[in-house]
Amino acid sequence: MEVPWGQAVQVGGVGFGTVFALLVILAVVIWLTGLVLTKISAGKSEADIKKKGD
Repeated sequence: MEVPWGQAVQVGGVGFGTVFALLVILAVVIWLTGLVLTKISAGKSEADIKKKGD
């Protein structure tokens, strides 16, 4: 039984690339979520300070 090494390398490369692409996408989504949550919590903190100041 002969192994088509060209196809094996191609399948392995596509799989490897897919994993890293998904990890990069996940990292960006988590980073953006952190930014949004930070801005939301900062907005709430400013609103609380204004209420206490009145």
